[in-house]
Amino acid sequence: MPDARGYTLIETVVTASLCTVIGAMALPMIGRTLDRERTIIGAQFLAGQLQRARLESLRRARAVAVRLELVGGRAGVQLFADGDGDGVLQRDVDLGVALPLTPLEFLDDRSRDVSLRINQPVTDAGGSGELSPGDDPLRIGATALLSFSPLGGATAGTLYVAARRGPQMAIRVFGGTGRVRILTFDAQARQWRQ
Repeated sequence: MPDARGYTLIETVVTASLCTVIGAMALPMIGRTLDRERTIIGAQFLAGQLQRARLESLRRARAVAVRLELVGGRAGVQLFADGDGDGVLQRDVDLGVALPLTPLEFLDDRSRDVSLRINQPVTDAGGSGELSPGDDPLRIGATALLSFSPLGGATAGTLYVAARRGPQMAIRVFGGTGRVRILTFDAQARQWRQ
């Protein structure tokens, strides 16, 4: 029997085809995992900025607010301290009375494609009904400021964070205590989970 070395063309084609099929099956799972991880990182960054504002408020013994703004689908975050003793108001920010504590940072610089958005039909984490993709992701009142008081309270509300695809997350701020919680929406059970 002659010494057979190497592979035949048919063996090589079959092996390459199997690798292609397995790769094609794995690619969507890898994409979903990346979207999930990016969303988690983005939500943790934003929750960290809220916690930072809470601690700065206690440290400075004055109100500190997180200003959230959507600029062309990008979510910007900046911290401001009360400069005149009446809390951090939008007009104080606009007039330069509120003291900027941080530069404007964009969420998608920390976690690609993640922004303040609702990317799927969800129940409102605050319990006020259903939300649809494209609805306002800031549920904190009339302004885009989320304030923390040196007495421990905060503006109550919910911030919805997501990539264009993948899981929907929410950051809940409890007004009486100023506590911050990150929730993930379970689409199968139609419930928010911590």
